[in-house]
Amino acid sequence: MPTFDAPHPITQGAGTDLRANWTPDGQWIVFERLQDGRRRLHRVHPDGSDLEALALDEPDGSDSTGRPAFFTPNDVVFVSNRLGRTALFRETQGQVTRLHASGEPCYGPALGTAGTWPLLYFQSDGSDAMHISALGQDGQVTRLTHAMGVQDQPWPFSDGQTFVYHSQEDGRHVVCLQSVQAGAAPVVLSDADEETAYVTPFPSPDGRWIAFTSARGGQAQVWVMRPDGSERQQVTSGAPHSFPAWSPDGRALVFTQGTPTAEVPSGYLVIIGVS
Repeated sequence: MPTFDAPHPITQGAGTDLRANWTPDGQWIVFERLQDGRRRLHRVHPDGSDLEALALDEPDGSDSTGRPAFFTPNDVVFVSNRLGRTALFRETQGQVTRLHASGEPCYGPALGTAGTWPLLYFQSDGSDAMHISALGQDGQVTRLTHAMGVQDQPWPFSDGQTFVYHSQEDGRHVVCLQSVQAGAAPVVLSDADEETAYVTPFPSPDGRWIAFTSARGGQAQVWVMRPDGSERQQVTSGAPHSFPAWSPDGRALVFTQGTPTAEVPSGYLVIIGVS
């Protein structure tokens, strides 16, 4: 079983920080900051230094949101509504381009630590429905989930061939695992309702553990488990914690402490060492 050091904060201030991810070289943590009614991607070093907004040339009145994904440290995929509809965009070498055009809003870009195609994302499918798709390098889209209701928050294992995600089934919020192959059946890893819609599962780089959020104890906390759902272990306690993400070397987790999805949101980023 992994052991976890004491957590320490790396952001502070008036903003609400959530949905963090690491650049592939581990030098930066990029995250969404909600402040003064606007959402912008920011970055900070893991020691809390050099906090700054990401230079995405976001137009006035638009937002860049969600957990970003990386092909390389300088090649990022993110969500923005800069063209009027929430969509996937890619920023590389200072140029921002729309990565995928869809008739419905797209969210949650996800790439494994190897930064290889396909890119996973989730998309609205009518009222109270979401599904997960894979976008290939050739621009072809393959829908991966087909159940009724909500399947969202995908994140692939490092090889990009298997992924975990949140599914809402019969009123329960569960973690599922599935192959990226078309027609693959999901495997439910949760043995009961996780009691939060923000499960946000995230595999470790070596594929041995999945970090996720569960609120079974009454409020959201970060947990880990094996890819078969066994050996569940609670990582955080006390104040609510959510949105975990492993560092590329597997030696740290970053997550949000606070209530970033509440009606009155709050939250800042915290890091915890793993051994």
